[in-house]
Amino acid sequence: MSPESIDYIGTAERILAEAEVFIEEGHNEVAAREAYLAALSAARAIIFEKTGDAPKTHSGTRAMLAKLIHDGLALDGKLLKFLADGFEQKVDADYGPRTPLGDSDAERILETARAFVTAARRLLGN
Repeated sequence: MSPESIDYIGTAERILAEAEVFIEEGHNEVAAREAYLAALSAARAIIFEKTGDAPKTHSGTRAMLAKLIHDGLALDGKLLKFLADGFEQKVDADYGPRTPLGDSDAERILETARAFVTAARRLLGN
């Protein structure tokens, strides 16, 4: 695995750990935002490893990952959709007004982010 991909996946894991703390403390909206950012970093790890470059934007990351999936990358399309949905959650958390997020919804978002990071590790051979 390239040093850049290692950095992206390490960042994803650190952010995911922070999201776990936020959810334990009842900061569901912040936990969901961080979960999305963890998945975004994991997506960039995959993209960098497969293409040698990683997009800087959220939409560019989604587009490149969609292209890789279309070209045969074995990644569940639900995880790609999570990037679109997660971006909306991030925008809500960052710019408000914040929509309250229940515990079960926050946990579901965090679980999907965990699955994303796990899938990225599998695809990266780690």
